[in-house]
Amino acid sequence: MTVIRILILVALQTAALVYMIFDRQAVLNSAQVVTLKVVPIDPNDIFRGEYVILNYDISRLDLSKLDGDDTMNSGDTVFVTLVREAETWKAVAINRDRPFRIQGGVALRGSVQWVDGASGGTAPQSIQVTFGIESYFVPQGTGRAIEDEARKGDLSVDIAVDAQGRGAIKAIRRKEGVIYVEGIL
Repeated sequence: MTVIRILILVALQTAALVYMIFDRQAVLNSAQVVTLKVVPIDPNDIFRGEYVILNYDISRLDLSKLDGDDTMNSGDTVFVTLVREAETWKAVAINRDRPFRIQGGVALRGSVQWVDGASGGTAPQSIQVTFGIESYFVPQGTGRAIEDEARKGDLSVDIAVDAQGRGAIKAIRRKEGVIYVEGIL
């Protein structure tokens, strides 16, 4: 009886890992891909290695310049509507509910980290949003080179966005071409 319990436990753990891999791959295989301008910083994680922190233009939003909802609180789930502008995409609207139809745009799901300018019952002026795409692990010794590219203003990231608005980093680019491409399978 103990062997059966162990086998069931191993099967459940394996199923959970397989689900995580296929779920990530499903996002990466999404038909919607947006390119965002970034400004990275080069930290290290003692357990996981070198990675870059990616800061996007769409992470800090001025609500007075966007369509959609104008009342946000820290911790709210939001959907930022992006439309293509030249080489990259820009934010044009923000909503707490996922928009049903976006003509020529994509809705990327994020979480409000902080709200600035809300006092005395007035609407907030700006918010900081995270999308779960703010860090990317790179081979040891390459983080500084990526940081240098960002300082030159030459770095962008392709983000795959699925139907639920979840984003995943698909590629890191510079003007000359692709630096890294993400792919599990």
